[in-house]
Amino acid sequence: MSRSLDKNILSELKTEDPRPAYRDLSRLFTNLPESGLLEIEFLGQSHQLEPGVNFLQDGNAIAIPKLRLVQAFFVARQILQEHLHTASQTIISDVVAATSILLLMDPEHLTAANIRKRALSASGHLTQAALKREQQFVDTLLTARLHRHTKSPTLWSHRRWLVATCWTLAIPIDIRYDIQNVIMVAGERHPRNYVAWQHARFLLDHDSNLAATVAFDVKAFCLRNHSDISGWAFLSDCITRIQDTETRRSACSSILEDALSIAESFRWTNESAWVFLRTIVAREPVNEQESKRFTTTNAELSAKLPHSSPQWLIMEKARQWRDKYDVPKVA
Repeated sequence: MSRSLDKNILSELKTEDPRPAYRDLSRLFTNLPESGLLEIEFLGQSHQLEPGVNFLQDGNAIAIPKLRLVQAFFVARQILQEHLHTASQTIISDVVAATSILLLMDPEHLTAANIRKRALSASGHLTQAALKREQQFVDTLLTARLHRHTKSPTLWSHRRWLVATCWTLAIPIDIRYDIQNVIMVAGERHPRNYVAWQHARFLLDHDSNLAATVAFDVKAFCLRNHSDISGWAFLSDCITRIQDTETRRSACSSILEDALSIAESFRWTNESAWVFLRTIVAREPVNEQESKRFTTTNAELSAKLPHSSPQWLIMEKARQWRDKYDVPKVA
């Protein structure tokens, strides 16, 4: 959503009381659902709501008009400014509620994120229930259909702090669930989301025994999003984290077989997929048959391309790179 305001919104901001919009929208985050995440998207000027209606809701799906969000933002900003002006060490619930609107409007609002950390860290507030509730809030923003939020360094950093705090307090985190339901969703909503996949590396650093299982989950993501270099790069990282030699060899064989089969069927000639394929074939101890399958698939797809095309050059460079850095193969 663009942060610029057109003349119609500016005009309505001057004539309407913004407080009802703030109250309704802030309640969405102070009364999050018992389970699951809100699915938030913004409505443009073409979707006008009736007077007094500040958002649409269908289950966990929420649609918010831009005008109502801006109205709520101005109220939230005023609450934050008053709090900062008084320099109070006590963060009341109204200030925390205001930060939720500030982060909804601007996911890089570092002050709002830090106030939420301070509120959680206050004496007696750092409980499992409070941390899980905050994680639900931040995951709602990270998986929303909002382009800036899904790749926000500030929001991902806030989530990293939450996870690290949970581990410090011996509160369990379901790493595989988080990768599947937060990181992959953010990766699909915002392709090439390297910030999200870096968070996945942070999670996997905590338990490398999950590497093989997560690798197959990520393989499914990559086959659905074959042009996403960030997903392929994380899949390659997952494979390198598999400690057991036989498990790693088996995982490589299965992933390589599936990727080459689909690449052949759908005639993939994009750089993201073939950088991954060349790297796995050259780096990993795959067998001769799998190495030949790479060469054959590459040659068959290249033969159908004009030599002057960028796709042919991608395929040729993938083959040359594999030949240069190939390690000895097993029979």
